[in-house]
Amino acid sequence: TALNIQKALLEHPTAGKLLTHPSRAVEVSYFGIDEETGLEVRVRPDLELDMGGLRIGADLKTISMWNIKQEGLRAKLHREIIDRDYHLSAAMYCETAALDQFFWIFVNKDENYHWVAIIEASTELLELGMLEYRKTMRAIANGFDTGEWPAPITEDYTDELNDFDVRRLEALRVQA
Repeated sequence: TALNIQKALLEHPTAGKLLTHPSRAVEVSYFGIDEETGLEVRVRPDLELDMGGLRIGADLKTISMWNIKQEGLRAKLHREIIDRDYHLSAAMYCETAALDQFFWIFVNKDENYHWVAIIEASTELLELGMLEYRKTMRAIANGFDTGEWPAPITEDYTDELNDFDVRRLEALRVQA
């Protein structure tokens, strides 16, 4: 499977060029100190290129999406980026490694179905990632300063339907 994934990546018109570019650097480590919090920061993008002063970073991500309808794939990949905080990591990489652009190279790892998707992080997505990164760094610094690390859920709650599930409920009520 690993060789088939590699083959799919190298045969993809964009991914293949990025992964075999003569000026690429792979897994270069960058270290720094966050100016606001004083915390140490370490990043290691999977791939970076310097294209005449334009610094491009990329991360390779394997996924399993064999049963996604094509019209829903972009939304699913976006959810993957948000839910796994890839946008936060990308913002952190861009800041610490001085990258100008960031891409994810997604490759489906399901047997005999190794498609590739190249996704550029938009300016707004990187801004969202940076704001979430700043918030997280402040929370970590506060934890170190106070010794208090709050739980992610601090009070009981009632789970409510989201908009999609409300529409499903309403449709089923009509059918009943």
